[in-house]
Amino acid sequence: MAVTLPIVFMLLTGVFSLAVALSQKLELAEAVSNGGRVLAVDRGDTDPCTTTTTAIDNAAPTLTASKITLSYTLDGNSYGSGVTSCPGTGGTANSYMIAGQTATVTASYPCLLTVFGSSMMSCTLSTEVSEEIQ
Repeated sequence: MAVTLPIVFMLLTGVFSLAVALSQKLELAEAVSNGGRVLAVDRGDTDPCTTTTTAIDNAAPTLTASKITLSYTLDGNSYGSGVTSCPGTGGTANSYMIAGQTATVTASYPCLLTVFGSSMMSCTLSTEVSEEIQ
């Protein structure tokens, strides 16, 4: 009996840790989906990526916003990883926000799986959404 109790605790904490990671993955995916819709209809904005980043951060209240790494691709032009801004030139709307073209948002978020109070494995949750610019 004494030997099986630690094994049961390890299994339970592992299951709970996995459930937290799955919850974070679902929240990240839903937030990025919402952000993709915001980006798709934000054609006249001078900095659509900043508006989208704010929408994603607001849609994921239990995730740490500073740990979400975003990248944007507008009409095939990538803004790279960790970029939260894609302003147009001279205060005008972003010229890559062309109706009918594709806007893509990619996000990643770090996670840590723990078992019985010990960190066992780090992982990265990621998701991507592509929308047609309206």
